[in-house]
Amino acid sequence: MSRTVLAAAAAVLIGLAACGGGKQQSTKPAATGSKATAKPATSEQKRKTTAKPDTAPSKNPLTNN
Repeated sequence: MSRTVLAAAAAVLIGLAACGGGKQQSTKPAATGSKATAKPATSEQKRKTTAKPDTAPSKNPLTNN
């Protein structure tokens, strides 16, 4: 085989090893909670607040003032 073919094959194998070899399907089904014990969302759960506006004075990146 030529060097180009071997280099391409090595690159493919390295890429697959880096990505984990593609899709891996387990034989076990995903663990899911029972629907009977699942709790509906309540108002007592913590809600995320919106992001606050930036209050720091803006600087000119050219003069850093």
